[in-house]
Amino acid sequence: MASSGMNRRAVLGLAAKFGIALPVVGLAAACGEDDKSSAPGSAATVKRTYQTALGYNVGNAPEMVAREAGFFSKLGLDVNVISSTGTPQALQGVLAKTTHYSRVQSISIVTAVANENAPYVAFGTPVQRSAFEMQSLADKPIKSVAELAGKNLGVISAGGTTDVLITLMARKEGIDPASIKRKVVGLGVAAAEFAKRGEIVAWVGSAAERKALEAAGTPVSSFAFDDVVAVPADTYFTTKEEFSANREVVVKVLAAFYAGLEFVLDTANDKKTIEYIRNYNREIKPEEAQRQLDLVRPLYTATGKDKLMTVDKARWAELQESLLAEGVIKQKANLDDVVIDSLVAEAKAVKP
Repeated sequence: MASSGMNRRAVLGLAAKFGIALPVVGLAAACGEDDKSSAPGSAATVKRTYQTALGYNVGNAPEMVAREAGFFSKLGLDVNVISSTGTPQALQGVLAKTTHYSRVQSISIVTAVANENAPYVAFGTPVQRSAFEMQSLADKPIKSVAELAGKNLGVISAGGTTDVLITLMARKEGIDPASIKRKVVGLGVAAAEFAKRGEIVAWVGSAAERKALEAAGTPVSSFAFDDVVAVPADTYFTTKEEFSANREVVVKVLAAFYAGLEFVLDTANDKKTIEYIRNYNREIKPEEAQRQLDLVRPLYTATGKDKLMTVDKARWAELQESLLAEGVIKQKANLDDVVIDSLVAEAKAVKP
């Protein structure tokens, strides 16, 4: 396997800048050989690891289905699907090469590449519309970001992706982002309790949390982040080394993801899709998995079923300009080297 030019010290240095701790296990793998294995009586299988950005949630169904339905194996791949505790760990794994692929928000990728010269390549966008919403109690609704000036807003984490999006939305609506007082409260269901106590006027959540609150008797007012500032949502990424040295493997991995997404979108497969999801997450009940599946499907097809996984490089460029204007990034990244918008077409031509 070709050398990446990134030695152990460089990996540790980049990880330190991201504020993440690298496990000792896997550092040798950071400069190791391509991982291939052969089962008895079979041809060599290329082994890879995909790591989610947070747990095994229903939104990761295409990746779980890709493995469980055999789409990876049909393409000569053995891709292990593992979970993570959040975006930093997902970025860390790919950086240190303890994993090979993951899926995070575009903001995280642009920031890491522009500020730290992280060697990431983005190549497929399964989620075409952000799941994030601005939520508030229905009897005290917040209808726009402008209404948040001088008020307390509940955020998932300080300095996280949604926090940055709030800054971009505030600027878009002509208010000073600093005028929004932010309080870390976690996700929607718990955040609503802060609103009921009058500690915040609104919070960040998703349709899943909104539906859960309403089912529990708490009416919620909401509007989508994308209706204010549309940015590329969850996107698959790997390293430049993996892409340049093993492009055929990357295409096959994306082809399996694509087949998994098509499977998930077919409601006739729901029973099997939920079975596959529960192979990873036994805590989710079938009826809850079904409810969440119905909520995430429109996010996959938001730009049309003919544009599944499409990478919109123009939107990445707009995002980068906004991040630069707000001082989130210090300089522009060369998006031609980072955002690969041609791989989806290649993957569609490969049928698992």
